[in-house]
Amino acid sequence: MIREVTIEDKTVEINSSAGWLYKYRSRFGHDILPDLMPILESVLAAGASVLQESGGEINEQTIMAALDNDALVDAFIKVSGMETLTVLNIFWAMAANADKSIASPEEYFNQFDVFPMDVIVPALFTAVVESSVSSKNAERLLTKIRELSPSDWTQSRSQESIEG
Repeated sequence: MIREVTIEDKTVEINSSAGWLYKYRSRFGHDILPDLMPILESVLAAGASVLQESGGEINEQTIMAALDNDALVDAFIKVSGMETLTVLNIFWAMAANADKSIASPEEYFNQFDVFPMDVIVPALFTAVVESSVSSKNAERLLTKIRELSPSDWTQSRSQESIEG
C-alpha cells in the first residue's frame, strides 16, 4: 500500500507492501522481526490477557476486546522506545520500496533538516498495520488508536517513568 508522508515541504511516498521487508533485510543485514520485538511483546501480553480472561477461547471478538486503551498505549510506548535508527531504517526501506532510485540511507536523510518522529512513527505504524493485518481488523485497530487522546498517551508515559 502506497501512502504519502509530508516532511518539511517534501512529500515522500512510502510503500508498505511486502517488498519493504526484503529491502530492509538486504540493506541492513538482518530481518526486521528483532527490531519489532518490543511491539510484539506488548501484543503477546495482550494475547495472554485474552487467554486468561476468555477461559482459553481465542477468536476475533476476544482479541478485539483486549485492544483496550491500556494495551494500545503500551504498544505506542514500546514504539516510542525503539531506537531512532530503527525508525529511520524502516522509513527508508518503505520509501525505497516506493521509489527504486532512492539513495543510501545516509544520503537520503541528509535531504531533511528536520525529521519529525511525531509524524513519522504514526505513519509507519499505520502502514505496517494496514499491510499485515486483515483489512477488517486493521480498520478496527486503527480506529481504536485514533480514539486515544494525547492525554492518555502522555499520562501513561509519565506513569511509566515514575514506575520504571
